[in-house]
Order: sequence, then C-alpha cells, then structure tokens
Amino acid sequence: GGGSGNGGDDGGMGLLIILGICFCFVVVFVFVCYCLKQNDESITCILSSYESITWIPCYLCCEKIPISSWHSSHRASCLGRHKAVLMRHPLEHKLVTRCGKCSGFLRRWTSYRIKRMEGNNTFICEVCHPATDPCKRYSDFEVINTDINRFNCFTCDYDVCGKCVHKNEERKAWNII
Repeated sequence: GGGSGNGGDDGGMGLLIILGICFCFVVVFVFVCYCLKQNDESITCILSSYESITWIPCYLCCEKIPISSWHSSHRASCLGRHKAVLMRHPLEHKLVTRCGKCSGFLRRWTSYRIKRMEGNNTFICEVCHPATDPCKRYSDFEVINTDINRFNCFTCDYDVCGKCVHKNEERKAWNII
C-alpha cells in the first residue's frame, strides 16, 4: 500500500519537469520571435556565423590590408594615391541619404577595380546590419555589388545598400522623415 503513494508523487514530479521544459522552450521561442520582429541586430549577429579576420581586401587599391591599418591609416593614404580611381565611382549629390558617420555625400560604388581580387566586390549594408564588428567577416550578410546597389563613403568605410537608399529617398519624398 505505501509504495503506491510514492509512485503518484513521482508521476506528478515528472509532469512538472515536462511542463517546466515546455515552458522554457516557449519562452525562448517568444524571445527569438520578438527580437526578430524588432530587427534586433545584436540577436541577428549572435545567430549568424562569422569569422575573425586579420586583413581586409581594399576595394580601392585591391591589396590585402591588415585590419589595424585599415582602421587607422590605410584609407587616407590609399585615397591620396588612387584619387583617379575613386572618381570612377560617381558622387551622388542628389541623394538625401548621406554617410552615417560624416554626413558627406555617398558614391555609387561600381564594380570597377584596378585589378581583380577575391572578396573586394562585396559589402555589408550598415543600415541593415548596424551592429557588425568590422574585425569580423559575416558572409551571411555580404551583398554582391551590382554597380547600382552599393552607396559608399570610402573615407569612413560606410556602406548602404540600394534598398535602404531607395526607402530613405521615398520617405523623404513623402516628407515622412
């Protein structure tokens, strides 16, 4: 007789454990859905794959540049040496969308390059993915440049995709901004 009472308690405890596990799954599911709905970039970056990098392909001079130089001195010196190449990428004076770092005009970055180099014809839109670490490569977020979809400030290394530029321009045209 006494053994059957303990069996009932074990069944109740098992049910509580199962309900607890189900509750945890529901909470995690709701949290992920909420973050994705809010377009929470930090969650997106956590869920996406990335790799740490030590160099970056310069999209102006087409050389492999150490990350430390890319963020400190390379872009300024490269710009001085390759001004003629930079001018092949039209400055878009008519766009309302500007560089998110210096507020300067953006260039429509074409696929023209001094020479072919793997990896220097892709970019990550900083409006779509603002929380990316520039010392890491997020291949899931990379967009291939099609000559009409990359708007760039080389000085600041700031990129905006064509979709974001067009959304911003439409909002401005309707005075929504």
